[in-house]
Amino acid sequence: MTTFDYGPIEFYAIGFDGDRPGPDVLAAIDDLVASGTVNLLDLVFARRSPEGELEILELSDTIDDGGVPALDLAGLAGEEDIATLAEGLEPGSSAAILVVELLWAKSFAAALYDAGGTVIARHGIPAPIVNAFLAENAS
Repeated sequence: MTTFDYGPIEFYAIGFDGDRPGPDVLAAIDDLVASGTVNLLDLVFARRSPEGELEILELSDTIDDGGVPALDLAGLAGEEDIATLAEGLEPGSSAAILVVELLWAKSFAAALYDAGGTVIARHGIPAPIVNAFLAENAS
């Protein structure tokens, strides 16, 4: 069986009002890493000034060294990736840009590869939408 060094990765842009997310966001990311669900490859913050300018902040520029999670591949999210992910960011708001390896999917990806399979489409539905739909429609 094929063994991959890394599983599939995903880029996320998570928007917040104000100039940066609160410390609870880092705690939630740490929980995901500690549980073995994801491997944090990169994390940067982007914020849009009230004038509309985009500023990119490395994680180390935003918090004390003691609170910085370990990154496996810092710098994986390039400026072009960040700019694309932050396109919809409104003036006066910010976003955490995460690059995570989906550890739960690593062996599945290897099995697909060995079987000659490939993912040809993927679509995600945000949790608030799933929960709202099920609250209204579940019996």
